Amino acid sequence: MKKHWRILLLVVLALLLIGLAFLKGWIVTDHSAQRRGEGVFWNGIMYVGASGEYTEDRTIAKTEDGWNIVSVKEDKSHTFVVLRSFLDNYLLVREDYEIPTSGTVTAVSWNGKKIEDAAFCAAVTAIVEGKQSDFSYETSAISHLREDQHMRRLYLAYENCPIGTEFVGWMGTVNGVWCITTQVSSTSDTVWCYEIPQEYISVLEPFIS
Repeated sequence: MKKHWRILLLVVLALLLIGLAFLKGWIVTDHSAQRRGEGVFWNGIMYVGASGEYTEDRTIAKTEDGWNIVSVKEDKSHTFVVLRSFLDNYLLVREDYEIPTSGTVTAVSWNGKKIEDAAFCAAVTAIVEGKQSDFSYETSAISHLREDQHMRRLYLAYENCPIGTEFVGWMGTVNGVWCITTQVSSTSDTVWCYEIPQEYISVLEPFIS
């Protein structure tokens, strides 16, 4: 009797592991995607190159020549996917989807997060619309997190676009001052910034870490 229970337990565990493997994308049965130029044709849809801030989720298909099609965590609709090999990865979007570039900001990608909080989106919209160069400072790498510098890329998503696609600068703190960049030079260490008005800081602070 005990032997039967052991066998049953092993079968259940095996099924759970198989289910987990499919869920995590470790096992993929769909190898129907076709690479076409710099894009991919998959499920009757052509995907073309795009840019934006996103988080890779799991492998949902493969191309006939072995590239992975990876879902985007922020986008359950698969409007955007990632084409990935061992060394390279490219963000793609459905060819029939026109990425909104204006209108209401419905989400912001900042500090590695997609933020849909209405007050935060409204504050960021006002900040971006009002920004101008107030001061400059010197830094060898704006991406480095230090005690005196905590800046993160800021992307806007308009009209319910699943991910932030419009890069509008780096936002965060420099020497304790909340600011957003207005100019970052590729040939100089000088960065120009707009000091964010005090009225918006209490809205931004809960989302920085």
